[in-house]
Amino acid sequence: MSGPAERAGDPFRRSEGQPADAARSTVGARIPGLDLARALAILGMLAVHVGPTDADGLAGTLYAAPHGRAAILFGLVAGVGVSLLAASRSTSRAQARLRLLWRAAILLPLGLWLQELDHNVFVILQDYAVLFVVAVGLLGVADRWLLALAATSASLGSLGYLWGRVADPDGFARQPVVWGEPLGEVLHRLVLSGPYPLLTWLAPFILGMWLGRRDLRSPLLWWRLGLVGGSVAVGARLLATVLQGWWGVPMEPLGWDHVLVDDPHSQMPLWVVGSTGSAVFALGLSLVVADGWRRATWPLVAVGQLAFTVYVGHLLALHAWRDELTSEAVGGAVGLVLAFTAVAAILAVAWRAVLPRGPLETVLHLPWLGRRSAAS
Repeated sequence: MSGPAERAGDPFRRSEGQPADAARSTVGARIPGLDLARALAILGMLAVHVGPTDADGLAGTLYAAPHGRAAILFGLVAGVGVSLLAASRSTSRAQARLRLLWRAAILLPLGLWLQELDHNVFVILQDYAVLFVVAVGLLGVADRWLLALAATSASLGSLGYLWGRVADPDGFARQPVVWGEPLGEVLHRLVLSGPYPLLTWLAPFILGMWLGRRDLRSPLLWWRLGLVGGSVAVGARLLATVLQGWWGVPMEPLGWDHVLVDDPHSQMPLWVVGSTGSAVFALGLSLVVADGWRRATWPLVAVGQLAFTVYVGHLLALHAWRDELTSEAVGGAVGLVLAFTAVAAILAVAWRAVLPRGPLETVLHLPWLGRRSAAS
């Protein structure tokens, strides 16, 4: 157990040699702010999928804010969930590894199948499967090494991706990961060149694992997440602006000067760092808001508790009614997002009034139903 001095001190720290203690203090009832952050990530991705990300004016800029950030938040929260799963008193480390492998076994084929549908979306589930497999080997890794791996992914991983794009533009063309491709090509896109390459997406995921080992019920931690995450996000954006003002805005053909950009999904260091900072900010804000306004935020918290089901559901809806559910106008897109949010919230609240997990969330827990479940 942590001593009084540590509990009263820096909430970002915990004792080496006691890797699960801080996280164990968060295990038990679900953390509303974590579910709220999941909901924001899902709804942010939905906004990108149904509306314009390049519209002019202030309204267009605000609408496009989730572009390149919502998916990073989804990855960060997934990493937090992995550490909470591993810290559960009812789950041994071996059992946690089995749970992660089961989740990967569900997400990989489902993601590959969903990518075949006509929704014009890069599906992220198959990449989650790879992250969960990697997490199996990281559960026992010390905090300092998790941070080192996250930093390596954000820096050297991004530079490796840029090297690949410069050396092999066709091979690093951000193609979707689909059925029917040769196994080597599928692995190449999952790890190196696809929409969400492991090479760079390890950074937010592993940082999430590190955060999941902190005391997520500490209000001091919530405010520090907001302050640090917001500062990093703003700092990365300002640095990109200053560097491009100094060296010039990178142009085609693609070259090493593109390391200065922070465009959404560019996989460059400033984008990875800035978007991860914004995700940490969103997580801290969600923890604060969900704790202070529990009843008001419950509908969105319920959506976050059914995040897997809602994500798959919105892809199926886009496949069936893509023309009706997308808009090139910001106003129309906002209306679609609000309507989808309302429907998802109503269904999620109704479902949670009867059952503890969503339908697809139940599949992720299927082999362990009837046992005391881990918070995740």
